[in-house]
Amino acid sequence: MIMKLDAVKFKNVKPLLTGLENHPVMHGVIDGNNLGEIYVDNERNPKTAFIWAKNEMFYLCGRIDNEKFNSELEEYIASEIRLEALPEEDTLNLEIYPNHEWNGSVESIFTRVSLLKGERVPFVFHKEWFNSSDSKDVPEGYEVQPISQELIERDRDDIVKNEIIKFWGESLGPFFQKGFGYAVVQGSNVIGTCLSVFVSENEYEIGINTYDTNHRGKGLATAMARAFIEECIRRDVIPHWTTESFRKDSIAIAKKLGFEQIEHYPVYYLPFEEFIIK
Repeated sequence: MIMKLDAVKFKNVKPLLTGLENHPVMHGVIDGNNLGEIYVDNERNPKTAFIWAKNEMFYLCGRIDNEKFNSELEEYIASEIRLEALPEEDTLNLEIYPNHEWNGSVESIFTRVSLLKGERVPFVFHKEWFNSSDSKDVPEGYEVQPISQELIERDRDDIVKNEIIKFWGESLGPFFQKGFGYAVVQGSNVIGTCLSVFVSENEYEIGINTYDTNHRGKGLATAMARAFIEECIRRDVIPHWTTESFRKDSIAIAKKLGFEQIEHYPVYYLPFEEFIIK
């Protein structure tokens, strides 16, 4: 039987994350810093966990041979998780851990829906590769500013506030206590944000977005990310960058800012509207 784990028991799944101790997204949820849910087969001693990092990713980790959990997962997603996710989250994006062992089992778990397959591109940050002197001036009319309470209050469209809430919850206090970020503004308008969307101890997952396509291609995302990484170095914390293989601009920015691209791995996805079992 699959059950939703109470938040106070999230830490019971930590033994399943061997080799993933520095994963800020999963541990950000487990530590209670960021929004998410965890589903398990046993509250006290789970063998398998299905971790939902809200507005980011779903993760399947633990025992590959947990036949009962595996046989129930597809129906559970269709009947329970799908309804909870919609309309805020429109797609199941699923990563499998330990990824190389689970890959051959995905089709045996999802037999009544056909998941699509993509590719995720992870990076490792090398501080010695980062050179802040490479920065270029922000185009005239734009300014990179740290995300502050004052900036949020000046943001008439609540762009910054809504971006923080997606990952940190309705109260902004935890974000300002444990996270940080930067925004590009043009006059009184927020053009883009780069902030810590998931945090666990000294591991910080970067979330970056330029909201209007008319402002892309001007180096604004690079400028925000550079400011974010400089702050990571000042705080002696580790930035994390992960993207999809089709996001060529994101990959190029990461490489420019001191990240080493490492081995790709699969991601499985399907719009929740299509995740229906008849």
